[in-house]
Amino acid sequence: MIDLQVKNGLDMGSHHKHRKSAAAMVESISNTMHRTFVNYIKSADNLPISIVLDTTSDIHSNSYVMIYFRVLENSQPLMFFYRFKRLTEVETGRSIYELLIRLFSDDKLEDEIKRRLWGVTTDGASVMTGSRVGLISQLRPWASKQFFQHHCAAHKLELSIYHAFEIFPFMQHLDKNINSLHKFYMSHAVKRKASLAQTSEALNLVFYELKRIYRIRWVASEVSALDVIRKSYYLLLTNLENIKSPSSGFDDKSKATASGLLKTLQNVRYYSLYLFLMDILKLLEFESLQFQRAKGTFIGLQERQTNLIHSLETLKTNNGPRIVDFLASCKCRRVLGTADGYPQLEYHSGCHTRDLSYSNFACPSGPGSSDPTERFELKQPGSAADRSLRNRLFDASGRGSVVDMGAYPALDEIRSRIIDSIIDQLRNYFPEDDYSIFNVLNPVLLPNAETLHTVFTYSSRIIPLARRFGMEDDSSESETEDHLSDSDSRDADASERATERTISGQFGLLLKSLITSHSVDFCAYKGKGPVKFWSHFLETRTVEWLPRIKNLIMVVLTLPISSAEAKRGFSIYKHIAYDRRTRLAPKTLEHLLRIRINGPPLMKFKPDIYVNDWLKKHWRSDAPGGQRQKESNVDEENKDSDSDLLSGLF
Repeated sequence: MIDLQVKNGLDMGSHHKHRKSAAAMVESISNTMHRTFVNYIKSADNLPISIVLDTTSDIHSNSYVMIYFRVLENSQPLMFFYRFKRLTEVETGRSIYELLIRLFSDDKLEDEIKRRLWGVTTDGASVMTGSRVGLISQLRPWASKQFFQHHCAAHKLELSIYHAFEIFPFMQHLDKNINSLHKFYMSHAVKRKASLAQTSEALNLVFYELKRIYRIRWVASEVSALDVIRKSYYLLLTNLENIKSPSSGFDDKSKATASGLLKTLQNVRYYSLYLFLMDILKLLEFESLQFQRAKGTFIGLQERQTNLIHSLETLKTNNGPRIVDFLASCKCRRVLGTADGYPQLEYHSGCHTRDLSYSNFACPSGPGSSDPTERFELKQPGSAADRSLRNRLFDASGRGSVVDMGAYPALDEIRSRIIDSIIDQLRNYFPEDDYSIFNVLNPVLLPNAETLHTVFTYSSRIIPLARRFGMEDDSSESETEDHLSDSDSRDADASERATERTISGQFGLLLKSLITSHSVDFCAYKGKGPVKFWSHFLETRTVEWLPRIKNLIMVVLTLPISSAEAKRGFSIYKHIAYDRRTRLAPKTLEHLLRIRINGPPLMKFKPDIYVNDWLKKHWRSDAPGGQRQKESNVDEENKDSDSDLLSGLF
């Protein structure tokens, strides 16, 4: 690469062109970033800490642990990459625990984390959440706080969808059909894919790469896979028709597969169920993306879940936007009468939901298409006897011994059962009692100027949340507050001092101050989300923060709602250590990951700190291997450079 740039006329300097020098520079930059972050943790003595971690394996079956910290910087909750280490022992809760403690000890952070650990988020694997030997059960007696353990919310949402659909054989068959399309065109199918591209060019349609659906994956990826098929529906029907024709030039196996796929895609019940699934997943996609945000919070989660369930309930009786668009843009068949014993048919617009059960449809090739030759037809499957048999095979719960996996019920027959199954699973994976305690900090629920008289009544709702984190009031404090509030002989100062001693009293005084003394910002930030709201006032110097309520709010902001950042870290790892770079040492991988994840964009990278750190270590510029000339006192270097490294963090 350097030789190429020299040939391009760039001045590449005279030293450090050896690959070992490049590796040494990466190590130096990474170590500086790591030391900066560790020093920040040590210096920010009052900041709560949460941990996000997950495990993965490489092609050599080596297990790795990805560790993130979530802490506040300028009162904003941020995710920081901490470590990426290979497990030298079998992956168990104990081995991961021992690795964590060893890493904390190496960085002289063990006491800090033990004292300030408030949250741990992982996936639902038994090595993480097992009640006896899981990582969480190992950490609890070690930590000083009653930390909040959480199974990744984005993963739980996907599990709830999977288990809701698994009881319906036709939903499983729908997934298999989508993956069959992907396999037919994208897996060892150069000729078939080329044929699809040629058809798209001939029809002047956009060619989209088909995607597959994975068993457990983020909802957004499923929506993306389904949307590609919806946009390519006319193209797929046309191309499958071409492939199965006798003169197509494809082998008999491809023709038979194309014929089977075409028959399914032309099934109006399949297509309506497919669109119904898209309407459902579009609602769930927003919630999944909220869970995956690096600044996601538990505040407001319960309200969003309630709204989500309400939106799902409406789909029982009301069509979603994709079904509505389908019925509005397509024409359905109407029987006008008979002639010579044959039914006289006519396609008419203004279709209704009931037509999905009985009518055939003629649909345009795409949005805005008016060419009558570019239309595709969807037909009702089988006979009335077949449909009656299928109806009898389903019991009231949606379970049944359906032998014909290709039989799709009419949408009206099954939509309520699908929605009920999803809602049941959502309530199972997201119990209201687990998240309702955070509602008290939701800005949209806080009292306002008109309801100022309810502030101290509202503030008492903070007590269950404080109790969960061991910050509840002593009984003596509560009794003193009640006594003073009921006594007419006490002066206002004594009453206020008593109020300040309780967590609910501090919350009430804070709300009163925000509503009255910071009314403009209070109204402006109330609708911007919990994180922006509380982060803004934590940074506002004119707000008087009493210690206990401030600490509680900081703890809640620090809690990670999902482990999506660790999953993104694994994606970056796979990008770095692909099949032709599998020999990278774990140490080098960790350095590259730290720079890629924690480092700023290249245009904003400020090299001064890292260059100075490199020079302080006395690296020889004339050695092709980038060897050190002499070792200096590391502790002394850290002491001298701490103030510089902490400016701007990275």
